[in-house]
Amino acid sequence: MYDSQSKSVGDLLSNNQRARIIVPRFQRGYSWEKKHVTAFWRDVKTFKSDTSKKDGPEKYFLGPIVIREESKEVSYLLDGQQRLATATILFAAIRDAARKLGTQAASDFARDVQREMIEKTDSGFALQLGEMDNMYFEETVQKDPPAAKTAKLRSHRSIAASQRLLSEALQSELSAMDPVNSLKYLRELWQIMRSDLVMACIPVKSERDAFKIFETLNDRGLRLSVPDLLLNYLMGSAATDEERGQIRGFWNEMLEQMGRRDINRFLRHLWVSQFGDLKSQDLFSALKDRIEDRSTSSLTFARECAEECEAYAAILDCNEKELGSATPFVRALVRQLDFQAALPLLLSGHRTLPATDLETITKLLLVYVTRYSIISRLDSSGLEKVLFDLAAGTRRKVAELLNAKQPGTTESKSISAAEAKECVTFIKEVLRKESPTDERVETAAAEAVLSSDEAKYVLSRIASFMQTGTKEIKIDEANLEHIFPQRPKEAEWGGEDKIAELEPYTWHIGNLTMLGSRLNREAGNKPFDKKREHYAQKSELIMAQQVAEKYTSWDAPEIQDRAKKYLAPVICKIWTFDNPSRV
Repeated sequence: MYDSQSKSVGDLLSNNQRARIIVPRFQRGYSWEKKHVTAFWRDVKTFKSDTSKKDGPEKYFLGPIVIREESKEVSYLLDGQQRLATATILFAAIRDAARKLGTQAASDFARDVQREMIEKTDSGFALQLGEMDNMYFEETVQKDPPAAKTAKLRSHRSIAASQRLLSEALQSELSAMDPVNSLKYLRELWQIMRSDLVMACIPVKSERDAFKIFETLNDRGLRLSVPDLLLNYLMGSAATDEERGQIRGFWNEMLEQMGRRDINRFLRHLWVSQFGDLKSQDLFSALKDRIEDRSTSSLTFARECAEECEAYAAILDCNEKELGSATPFVRALVRQLDFQAALPLLLSGHRTLPATDLETITKLLLVYVTRYSIISRLDSSGLEKVLFDLAAGTRRKVAELLNAKQPGTTESKSISAAEAKECVTFIKEVLRKESPTDERVETAAAEAVLSSDEAKYVLSRIASFMQTGTKEIKIDEANLEHIFPQRPKEAEWGGEDKIAELEPYTWHIGNLTMLGSRLNREAGNKPFDKKREHYAQKSELIMAQQVAEKYTSWDAPEIQDRAKKYLAPVICKIWTFDNPSRV
């Protein structure tokens, strides 16, 4: 049983309190986003207005925090970092706004805010963040005056964003006031911040007690994110403080590798890559059960996660040093087409197979995705099941091959070139089996309507194939041309009714071609007869020349005819499992 005590922000941070509040080194960095800081400021401002009214509220509850009192000089903040850090940022914003007023009274007040709520007289700053953020937070927030520093880490960017938001919000409040009333407003806000914002402070004797509290809060509906829950679980089950420090170190590596990207998505894709779809079980429970079933130590699991995250980040970043010849194809799949469902299989391939085989796998994925999703528009859930099962199946197959060499272990070994080829063949045959037939792809292609990124990818590959038939040439994907333009002029395109008839075909595959950037600008929104002259006389691309040669007018029947006769048959020649070299 844990007893909570009501503590104001001043009770925790003011210079009257001897103990400094220190965030343990293994805690995550500052992570509040704009929506959290905006809500914090809105609540403080609303409370300031309401508390001055008759029968208005006397206190505003900020939520629970968990503290372990190490000594009279130090209290460790085990939960509540985001709120106390944001409160400190607002104190600093009040200090800086006061200094800008330019009066002696305002300058004295700014000094008092610094001395009473941000600094301790003899022992440094009132709040010390974790190892990733401490120096940046001191330099840019707590020092008076603050320094300008480049925000390199994600947590640093969050701190900087919170500073800007709160400083701008304060300036907005003060913009219509003279210096005297501005100082009065800042004093009132400061007093409310230090005395009337309260938290339920739960004291604990150890980190393990804190981890139990977090689990209880989560069970009672205060939902934490999967990464928070997982880190909490790993910390709670670690054997020593040294292990907890190492786990935090691996976790920090992951945060750095992911940057602004969602670490929760990485954890989900890691699970799928290793074990297939989650089905009905939630991710945290699945990870926790797996760790316990394998009797894996928290430290070992954290190390494995960091290694997998490094490979995952290389895929997201299209890191040529890591991915080698697979890089342009990974870029097309992951960045241009933003096809997230392929990430678990790419992770499995990158972690278990040579880079040359990763290139082949990515090409096969581009074939499958184009046929199944982009052209045929088949159910995405069916595609995900195929790719998720294949991701885990690839790892199982590699493990089986390794175990056959030396039963009982797969550590520090790699498969041979022949075995890698066997794995690639396994992937290819599964994708081929689950892919729509050539006949179905051609039928769907004749009516395909594409998104912008899909159109750039598909049309550039078709144009390249048409140009030589056997040898690919580079065609800039940015030079996509709408034959019936996106912004047609009524006088040039047959009037309002004709435009209304053609608008549904704007992104139809039959209405799209590739064109040199200069010609693309020249063609613009011109009528078809003018565009036809450009295509025939100035373009070097066979795709555009073919439009000019085959069609003298441009209506819905022509768009459908071109898609069926000249584009659909080519698609199955390019996106084929037997020779995916042109994707």
